[in-house]
Amino acid sequence: MNCSGCLLGIGNETFVSCSSDECVRLLHISCANAQHLTPEQRETWICPDCRANVKRGDNSNTPARAHGNITLRKKNSSAPSTNQTQTSEAENSTSLELLATEIRCLRQDMANMQSEFIKRFDALTSKLLDYDVRLNTLEEKEKENNFLKLRVTQLEDQIKKQSHHLLRSELEILGLAETPNENPYHLVLTTARKIGVDLEERDIDYALRAGLQGKEDSKDTDRLPRPLVISFTRKTKRDDFLKQAKTRRTLESTDVVGTGPQRRVYVNERLTSDTRRLFRTARLWTRDHGYKYCWVRNGMVYIRKREGRDGSPPLQIRSAEDLNKLSDGRIN
Repeated sequence: MNCSGCLLGIGNETFVSCSSDECVRLLHISCANAQHLTPEQRETWICPDCRANVKRGDNSNTPARAHGNITLRKKNSSAPSTNQTQTSEAENSTSLELLATEIRCLRQDMANMQSEFIKRFDALTSKLLDYDVRLNTLEEKEKENNFLKLRVTQLEDQIKKQSHHLLRSELEILGLAETPNENPYHLVLTTARKIGVDLEERDIDYALRAGLQGKEDSKDTDRLPRPLVISFTRKTKRDDFLKQAKTRRTLESTDVVGTGPQRRVYVNERLTSDTRRLFRTARLWTRDHGYKYCWVRNGMVYIRKREGRDGSPPLQIRSAEDLNKLSDGRIN
């Protein structure tokens, strides 16, 4: 015989049998979970399947059944009425309608947002295109400006060269006392005789005082006289006049004019305003950096640290940047 639970043979093992008249099942004690049953309980043991088929008894006499209102409330609570069902369905329908309305509103909001986003995106795209056009225009303007700057620099250099060329035939005399009704040509010819230059009036293109004239009634005797500018008709006469003036360095104003304060007379090359500023800057620089000489020759500024014999050649200064390079040691 086999166990109805595990379907294995029972053999000599302890077993229990169902006491129901219609059941013939046999089970191992362990399969029936009957280890705790006494021998008497095993005699009346009913298998789980038969126990499930047994009808339950009448529970009408239970304490809870004795009160009718309890049964009524239970029925009322367990079996909803038609009105409650309709109310619940109406509430559900209302909730669905509200949900559908919310969904429609959400869709409309999303559509509005999408439309607004498209508008802003189009506006941004238009601005970017406009910025791109403006940037290209600015780049073209920058190229044009760079070209114009280069052209202006070239023109400035050209003007400087032309101005320098025009001044090559001119000299200026500094320190000559200025008197009323003076004759500039006479002052130039007298200065030429004092320094030993054979000069005639036809060798002079023009001679005049440069700068603003002071007031005639001015009592400022310390004010320096305006320079006397001379333009020569021949450059050879101009160079000879300058050379002899550099040799004769003891010429005084009274030697030429005859009256006025005692001042040393100097003859220099006529310089452009840019060259004059550079010459002034170079003189101050040489004084501060131990250079002994600073001079101008043919409109060019030169400096020299020592005499040429001890290996100190003259250095031409074309701009203030050259002086900065010398300060930094970038020019030996």
